[in-house]
Amino acid sequence: MKRHLVLFLAGLVSLVIIAEAKPQKTDLPAVFKNAQFAYVEAYAGDALNPNLVPDDREAIYKVEQGLKDWKRYTVVDERDRADLVFQVRKGRIASVTARAVVDIRSQPHDRNPSQPDPTRSGASTGTGVGVNAEAGPPDDLLSIYIISPSGALDGPIWSQSLKGGLDAPALPLFARIKHEVETAYPK
Repeated sequence: MKRHLVLFLAGLVSLVIIAEAKPQKTDLPAVFKNAQFAYVEAYAGDALNPNLVPDDREAIYKVEQGLKDWKRYTVVDERDRADLVFQVRKGRIASVTARAVVDIRSQPHDRNPSQPDPTRSGASTGTGVGVNAEAGPPDDLLSIYIISPSGALDGPIWSQSLKGGLDAPALPLFARIKHEVETAYPK
């Protein structure tokens, strides 16, 4: 009787070990496993966009640094070279940024000033001030896209938001995707 009980328990332990050894199913697409290059931008544009909110620009740099420290994907400077496009947005309900407009095109001297310039298509010349306004969620947002064959963003293939999710040094949203990728596709 003892022998049967020992064999039964040994079989049960073996089944548990086999069940745990099976790979876990993941919702992450295989592109995370096979990707080599990543690009980081804000929803409102890349880091060089002069109208970008400073908090978004800082989030771009923080996520880029996180990717470099992770060493799983190489950060590239051009979106069309990336396998994965990380988009960031620092949480804010609304923001307004001012922009200056300066037009310094020269006017031809042999044209009658009272006649419209046919090359201008109704555009005005001069200087001015413009305003960009944006509204959105109060939580930080990190989304990841792939690039379709036409060059447009496809997805998101992963997206989460969290209050303070892009705050340094922890970058909780970045830490989440890093953990999910490492769990689903260990190197």
